[in-house]
Amino acid sequence: MEYDGVSRPVTSDQSVSETSHLLDLHTGPNYHSDEVANHKNITVEEAIETIGFGKFQLGILTYTGLAWLADAAEMILLSFIGPSAKCEWGLSSFEEGAITSAVFAGIFVGAYVWGLVSDMKGRRLGFMATALFTFFFGLLSAWSPTYLSLLLARTLVGFGLGGSSVVFSLCMEFLPASSRGFWLVFMEILWTVGSVSSALLAWLILPHHSWRILVAVSALPFLVLLVFYSWVPESPRYLMVKGDVEGARKVLRQVAYINGAPVPTGNLSLAKLPRQIVCDRAVVKINTPSGRRDETPRQMDQGGIKGAFSIFLQLFSPELKLTTILLWSFFFANAFTYYGLVLLTTELPVKSHDKLLLTETKCMPDGRPGTDVSSYKAVLITSLAELPGLLVACLIVERYGRKASLGALLLGTSLFVAPLWKPLSEMATTSLMFGARSCIMGAFSILWAYAPELYPTKLRSSGLGFSNSAGRIGGFLCPFVAIEMMKNGHRVLSVLLFVAVPLIASMATLLFPIETKGIRLADDIQSD
Repeated sequence: MEYDGVSRPVTSDQSVSETSHLLDLHTGPNYHSDEVANHKNITVEEAIETIGFGKFQLGILTYTGLAWLADAAEMILLSFIGPSAKCEWGLSSFEEGAITSAVFAGIFVGAYVWGLVSDMKGRRLGFMATALFTFFFGLLSAWSPTYLSLLLARTLVGFGLGGSSVVFSLCMEFLPASSRGFWLVFMEILWTVGSVSSALLAWLILPHHSWRILVAVSALPFLVLLVFYSWVPESPRYLMVKGDVEGARKVLRQVAYINGAPVPTGNLSLAKLPRQIVCDRAVVKINTPSGRRDETPRQMDQGGIKGAFSIFLQLFSPELKLTTILLWSFFFANAFTYYGLVLLTTELPVKSHDKLLLTETKCMPDGRPGTDVSSYKAVLITSLAELPGLLVACLIVERYGRKASLGALLLGTSLFVAPLWKPLSEMATTSLMFGARSCIMGAFSILWAYAPELYPTKLRSSGLGFSNSAGRIGGFLCPFVAIEMMKNGHRVLSVLLFVAVPLIASMATLLFPIETKGIRLADDIQSD
């Protein structure tokens, strides 16, 4: 549906001061440059603030949240594909584990690629490509005739899942600064919903049907995303950085129309928001150039390797080097701890856990795994443990800020894990692991909201994508600590690492150069 040229008139009871900041976004054959000169500039973020939160934002949150739910379902699916494929093809334990490793390898590469695509070609294209890629190869996984074809298909599914950073970039650029943190953290709840949904589907399907049906059904949410793809507009902030001012105006008129709000009127420009930050022991200003089209960064228009390399170098510019290094470290620490705690739950010597989760999977005569109902319950319980942490994160992220909230939850994770250095009762172990999972999930959700806010528009998806890839390294390494060290009798050392990593990260939150709570975001960088 076209909303171009639609506006809502300012009513007579609106004050003069209110009218003066609703700057004219209209263009057309009767729109002249001398009219623009009579208005002050307005940035996209100021326009979004003026329009406010409404039906459009709820729609874009639902759409991008569905993508996050679908991603989670594909990740939890790994818990069920491995044992099923092992029974069907008689795989070794190494070959079974390689299915999970293949997905993580795909995510590692995909996070880089899709972040670059999103910053160079647009959030909308990047989002569509990741959904199409994951849907196609997700279905292909269900019809894999051999183990090697399954391994390849799941690698490519992981490559598509690596584009999760595009979801956050697209969504956050439509949210008002005043509620941005809350809604980005709230969207993480859909990750838990996806995890629970995947476990429930497995419970319903696997005892009676082939694992292939479960894999095919799990890919269907991506089809829904593709069906409604035409509704999703491009990010107006991205359009401004690319120099498409008229395209940005059109999107803002669409947002205002759907929200039933007056259209901000006037002269759009790139964000010019000076911020003093401390970076690598030097004080620099992060600014954006003026709204003139000829000052739009031309690096954004470079394609291929040259453009990708230019973006990578800008992530390590003097203004962003400290931020980039910190985010890579934090994503590593959070992923290492999160996935490590998931694995640690099954490895701690609590008798009921050992009996339930360390028993070798037995295969039925028809090739299906003879999984006990308790296994599905275990996945449900561990997934539900994340909800309290997410709710706490939603409540504190806008009240106390990103840095304080992130640091507190990481500290909480460390404190919950510390007593586990020695064997405890089943109740005590379960309670401590529940608290640790809640805290690390809350911390991870705040990090995902905080990270894209630290980068300007033209680097946002790439910066988040590279950080996400760094986190996957932590995911690769944590099994050696949570499984191998435990099995070799190094319980104290294993637990100590899961205490030290979040504790060090908690203290390192003080090093982040800025607190982004409620502030307007930059579109570009410029050091003075």
